Amino acid sequence: MVEIKLENLRKTFGKIVATDEVTMTLREGELSTLLGPSGCGKTTLLRLIAGFYRPDRGRIFFDEDDVTKVPPHKRNTGMVFQNYALWPHMNVYDNIAYGLKIKRVDGMKYTKAAIEKRVQAAIDLVHLEGLGDRHVHQLSGGQQQRVSLARALVIEPDVLLLDEPLSNLDAKLRTEMREEIIRIQKELSITTVYVTHDQHEALSISDRVAVMEHGYIQQFGTPREIYQHPQTIFVADFIGQCTFIEGSINNLGKYIQVQIPDGQVIAGKTTIEEYPFEEGESVKCAIRPEDLHLERTDPRDNEIIGTINRTIYIGNALEVYFSIGDISAQALLDPDLKFESGEEIHLFAPRPEVMILPLGGVEALRKVPGHPLAEAAAPTTAKSSA
Repeated sequence: MVEIKLENLRKTFGKIVATDEVTMTLREGELSTLLGPSGCGKTTLLRLIAGFYRPDRGRIFFDEDDVTKVPPHKRNTGMVFQNYALWPHMNVYDNIAYGLKIKRVDGMKYTKAAIEKRVQAAIDLVHLEGLGDRHVHQLSGGQQQRVSLARALVIEPDVLLLDEPLSNLDAKLRTEMREEIIRIQKELSITTVYVTHDQHEALSISDRVAVMEHGYIQQFGTPREIYQHPQTIFVADFIGQCTFIEGSINNLGKYIQVQIPDGQVIAGKTTIEEYPFEEGESVKCAIRPEDLHLERTDPRDNEIIGTINRTIYIGNALEVYFSIGDISAQALLDPDLKFESGEEIHLFAPRPEVMILPLGGVEALRKVPGHPLAEAAAPTTAKSSA
C-alpha cells in the first residue's frame, strides 16, 4: 500500500490540454474516484499515475519515491481496463497467471508452485471457483471482469487502477460487481484509483471523490462533502440534481441574501467559507429537490413561489417540475400528493439547505485563499480530452 501524491501535473497532446494543475494526495488504503464527463481528463490522469503517459510538468510520488519517470512495469500497479483486455486464446487460469509468469522479483522468476498458489488465491478472492479451465468466450461479462480484476490483484500491486471497469455491464451486474470491488478493496486495504462518469457509482463506492472538468480538479473530498458542500456550479450540477436561481447579493452575513429576478429574496449559506463574496455580485442559489417542502420548518425559511408545469410519479416520491419566472425548478415531494398543470405552488427551503455559489468554476476557485488553484496561472482555453 502506498500514498499517491500528485504535484501540479500537466499533460498535453499537441495543442490539446488533457489535464492541468492537478495537485492532490490519494491516501493509503483508500478508494479514490476520478469522476467527470467524457473528455474531462480523468483517464489521462489515471494513465499518468500508471506510467503509461509522462507529464509535461509536475511530479508523481508513491510514498516518498518520485516515480514520475519510472516506467509502468516498475511501479507495481495493477490495472483493470474498461474492455477487460483478456487473452482470448487463454483460459481463466492462464489469463490470471500471465503477469506472474513474466514478473521478476530481485531477478528471480516465480516457481510453478508459487504461481499456482497465488492464482488459486486470486480466483477464490473474486469468486471464480471452478472456472479456471474455462476460456474467455465461455464467460459472462461479469465473470470476464472478475478475471481482469484477479489478474490485476494476483501480482500483489501497491496500487490498483480501474478505468471505468463496469461500464460494459448491465445495471444488475454493475451493482453486483460494485459490491464485489468494495469488498475486495476493503479486504486487501489496497490504495485504489477508480475512474467513472457515473455519479451514483462514485458516491457509493468511494472514500474520496475528485470531480473533474476540462482537465482540472474542481473539488476533492468525501462523497458527503461533495454532495452537501459543492464548491462550484459544475460540481453541484454534476453530483445529484439542483435548481439554480441566479441573482445578486444584497446583504452579506451568516446567511447571504440574494435578490432574484422576480423580486423574491433568497437567503442561504456559502459552501466555501473563504470565498470573498461582495455585495452586488452575481451568484447562483442552488437548491436540491429534496430540500423543498410544502410547509415551513422554521419561520425564517425561504418561500419560493412558482407555477407547476408537470409532475412525475416515481414510486417513492413525486417529482414536481415548476417555473419561477423563466427559471425551471424541481421539487421532490410526497408521492400521494396531486397537482394540476398551471397551478401555483408555494414551497419552503430552509436557509441552511440553500447553497450560494459564485459564478465560474476554476476562475472562482482561484480566488479562494489556500486553494491548490489559487496561485496558479490563468486557465488555458484549449480543449481537453479524456
